[in-house]
Amino acid sequence: MKTTVLNGAANVGLFLAHALELENEAADRYVELADSMEAHNNVDVAKLFRDLAVYSRKHAEEVRQIAEKHGPLPKVAPWEFQWDATNESPEAASFEHAHYLMQPHHALKMALLSETQGNKYYASVAAETKDPEVARLAREFAEEEAGHVALVRQWLERYPAPKEGWDDDPDPPNISD
Repeated sequence: MKTTVLNGAANVGLFLAHALELENEAADRYVELADSMEAHNNVDVAKLFRDLAVYSRKHAEEVRQIAEKHGPLPKVAPWEFQWDATNESPEAASFEHAHYLMQPHHALKMALLSETQGNKYYASVAAETKDPEVARLAREFAEEEAGHVALVRQWLERYPAPKEGWDDDPDPPNISD
């Protein structure tokens, strides 16, 4: 994923508004995935997604606390956020990788991709911005995301890939057109 920060890192306020949106969207997506997993009685994966949502909410709270020191954040309309070509927040887990029978391993692979994309976004901001304070904050956030990547990799060691056939379901859910 090539990220271009454009005006999302033009100043501290815009950067923090982007960081707050990134973390909130990640948390919201994890909750949506958890709800979906619960609807399919996949409680282990649902719990994992809920735990990931809590981590994202904590990071969002850290961003809010930093923002208080810099004054009110600018209002940014949803279509004005500067993400990649998909127009999705870099850390929001993609539904295309979800499956109602997914195992914790799959959920962690999704989280790893999301956390890696968040890390790359912040590193890209740090490299591209002309504002030294934005660069400093972006480096800090990138380091924190790198810690999340390492944590998810540790969790993945406990949950190896399931055997072939993990998604076999003799009576799959019916989807009406």
